[in-house]
Order: sequence, then structure tokens, then C-alpha cells
Amino acid sequence: MIVLNAMLASGMGGMEQMSVTYIKALVQNGHEVHALYMADSPYLPELLALGVHVHLMKSRSVLNPLNALKIARLLRRIKPDIVFLHGNRVMRLARYPVIRHVLKSPAPLVGKAHNFDCKHLPIMDYSIATTRYWQKEQAKITGKEVFYLPNTVPLTPKRTPRFHDVPVIGAMSRLHINKAYDTLLRAAKVLKERGVTFQLIIGGDGPEKENLTALRHELGLDNIVSFIGWIKDKEDFYDKIDIFCLSSRTEPFGTVVLEAMVRSCPVVSTDCAGPKEMIEHGISGLICPIDVVDKMADALEEMLKDPQKALKMGQKGREAVEKSYAFPSFCRSLDELIQRVVSKR
Repeated sequence: MIVLNAMLASGMGGMEQMSVTYIKALVQNGHEVHALYMADSPYLPELLALGVHVHLMKSRSVLNPLNALKIARLLRRIKPDIVFLHGNRVMRLARYPVIRHVLKSPAPLVGKAHNFDCKHLPIMDYSIATTRYWQKEQAKITGKEVFYLPNTVPLTPKRTPRFHDVPVIGAMSRLHINKAYDTLLRAAKVLKERGVTFQLIIGGDGPEKENLTALRHELGLDNIVSFIGWIKDKEDFYDKIDIFCLSSRTEPFGTVVLEAMVRSCPVVSTDCAGPKEMIEHGISGLICPIDVVDKMADALEEMLKDPQKALKMGQKGREAVEKSYAFPSFCRSLDELIQRVVSKR
């Protein structure tokens, strides 16, 4: 089948990364894949290496009708059987009548918001949710069929992790207020005051970097906490840390949790919609309340003081990924979704 996969952001966050994963799965399933991306996307070399048809947008403005016209012309030319739209920007462009006019003999539009902002999902024919909780919520919002398809990560080779003499806590994501790194830094301060020895490294960049750097200094953590920017080699990052911490206030899924689990890295996460469906508390990781500094510090300290228990959780996390979130399973589920949608045309 001919599939168009569109995403009009240029960052390196979870949405951008997962949209490329969709393309990899589509290629593996033998479809003719067209990718609509921004001309400055950092993922262009990877897309070109996959051998897909890449179409570029120079302007990401959702207010520019010429962008909608360009997409309409692309749809008319390639005649896709199904269209995947990742993120609100490209879904908003689908509101333009010119696009719906081209799709009169419709290629179904399947939207994936990648966050809790679902205001454009109702104009989609179908949508995708990565958790059972959000599948129910999206159905209430859209009144249409919502497919459950959790995100995935590659099954990298198994490893036998061991704690460093000075244990390392790691975190990685866009430095945004929703990620609650201020809470993580305050939890690190509590650990320091309790006499716990550790290092904390935070990967990523974003609008909160300046504020977080100032908070690190204010809390006296300059020698303990490092901000290391965007991570190119994620496997190397997870292999260098002993515990992964997700401190988010909100997290529709949390692919970084899966990335840590597949490397058998013990995980401490807040009680967000996505991670709490992936982690079995006390078995494959620890769940703590959102924005409660002492509870986060308690969970981290529990792992830091009992490395053997933490490493067993890491092993169970790897098993959970193999069972429910492996890439081959994702490929099968995505193809089943496509077959079901296209058969309803």
C-alpha cells in the first residue's frame, strides 16, 4: 500500500523520534512510504538512508494556506491509501477544505497527538493512543474509533549491568516545565543532605535550561549534577547510568522509560499515565507521586542503597519490554491497524 507519514516539527524529542519509528515499521512491512517532513529536520539523513520518498516543507506555519495547498497537491500526486499525521501542527493543516476536497475518495486520516493536547483529533477519521487510559479519553473527545498502539523500542542485545562505585542517576528529555526537573533537582538536594553518594546527569535541551542551571547552583549541586545536552548515542547513555529517573508532571507515554528498561536499567518514575502502565511497582521499577520531592528522594534512595534489588528490577523491566513493547510486535500491530482502516473505505 501507499502510505504517507507526516510530521512538521524539527526537534529531537519523543514525537519526532517515534514518527521515524513508524516509517521504519512501514518499510519493514513492505509498504511504499512517503515521508513529509520539515527541511531542517535532524532526521532527514536517517529517512533518506531508509530509501523512502521524502517530501520537504520549508515553512511550518499552520496559518499559511499555501502549506495546505502543497500538502493537497502531494496527496493528489501520490494517491495514498492511508495517511498518518503526527502532532497538532500537521493535523491543524488538515482542517483546510482544500485537503478534504482532494480526499473526497478518501485516504483515511489517522492522527497521533503524542501529548494530551487533542483539540485537532476530532477532525481525523481515526486516532492512535499509546495507553489504555488515553484510548478511553480520546474516544470521549473524538467520538470515533481509537486504536491502542503503544510505542516501541528496538530490542538491543542484553547486558549485565552493575552499579558504579559512585552510582549515577540519569534523566533525559526536553528541558520543559512538564518534565519537572526542578523536582528532581530538589530530590537530589534531599539525597545529598541525607549523606547519599551519587551523581546526576541530565540529557536534553529546552526552554528551562537557564532556570534549571540557576536552580542547580542555588541548591549547591554544581559538583553533583551535570547537564550534557542532547544525546546522540542513547545506548551509551543508558549503559553509563545506574538508575533512570523520569520526574514528569505529565507523560502521555514516556518512550525514554522503555529505552531505559530495554537496557536493563532500573527505573524510578512519577505516577504518570504512560509509565504507570509500563512499570509494575516494586517489580520492574518504582513509582512515586508527581511533584512530591521527599517521595522521589525515597524511591531513588531505596535503589541506591540496595543495588541488587535495583538490578533485579532492571532485569524485570527488560522482560516487560520483550513481552509487550518489542519492535516486531509493533510492526504487526501497525499493519493490522492499516488493514482494518483501509478495508473500511
